[in-house]
Amino acid sequence: MKFSIILPIYKVEKYLRPCVDSVLSQTFQDFEIILVDDGSPDSCPQICDEYAANDARVRVIHQQNGGLAAARNAGLDIAQGEYICYVDSDDYLIDNNVLQKIADASESHPDIIHYKFVEWFESDGHIADCYFDYKIPTDGRTPAEMYSDLVDKDAYYNSAWSKVIRRQLLQENSIRFHEGIVGEDNEWYYHVVMVAQSLVLIDEPLYVYRRRQGSITTTNNRKHLLDQLFVLDKWEEKLKGLSDDNRTQVVWGSLAKQYCSALIIYASMDNVKDLLPRILQKKYLLKYSRNKRVVIFRWLQCFFGVRGLICLLKLVKKLKK
Repeated sequence: MKFSIILPIYKVEKYLRPCVDSVLSQTFQDFEIILVDDGSPDSCPQICDEYAANDARVRVIHQQNGGLAAARNAGLDIAQGEYICYVDSDDYLIDNNVLQKIADASESHPDIIHYKFVEWFESDGHIADCYFDYKIPTDGRTPAEMYSDLVDKDAYYNSAWSKVIRRQLLQENSIRFHEGIVGEDNEWYYHVVMVAQSLVLIDEPLYVYRRRQGSITTTNNRKHLLDQLFVLDKWEEKLKGLSDDNRTQVVWGSLAKQYCSALIIYASMDNVKDLLPRILQKKYLLKYSRNKRVVIFRWLQCFFGVRGLICLLKLVKKLKK
């Protein structure tokens, strides 16, 4: 089997059918869909069972609510495909040729295949074009060398749903999602970056990412910031114990961008002042990337300090309202 497509499902009854239908309608048919009902309290469990009853390619797991990471891990445990494709159940594949294009790109059996995405905004229903590209040199280059370019040009994403990964790579290296944290993709994908030997880029949007009001990715809270700091802490310590090479430089560069995100989250909240010492301690991360946002933040931090930068971010937020 070529693909195992894993959908973690929780409170998405409005979006689940369009998501599953976008997979089942693919012209390339060598796949299975694993629907992981993560204790959803709405009609999602029944919808999952309905699909499984009508299509042999659909498998269902019902489990107690454990979060997105636990659902993805459960799907991986029973997956049989050569490649793992994680699809968030409120998103959908852009057309019915997506899996064929990915299959074509997999002829050399690379460890990872990346593709671009567009964003659908629930607030007004518009779809924003992809703002980055994969126009970088690839011939004869390692994944780390390519990733370095992608980080610099803001085209590197840790999101699980913007790529497929060879299942054997995940299994042989025991790569699983860290359960119980928000933004588990960031922590998970660094493990992949450190071991991947081959990478193919599809310079075309194949995925539609829904930006919904109230979703995990659009809601900042104290736990969100704490979990982001946890990932920064964990990987800072891990990288300090490794030799400095292209792979570690990729992760350092991504951590620099994650630190910028942490600053933005901190500036948007009022109940996190006790976390300021941890924020200040990590300012050194800004030296690790040529990414546009990181460069701007580094420049502002040099002139105004981290506290001044936070004040500027608070001001920008007020002006946007």
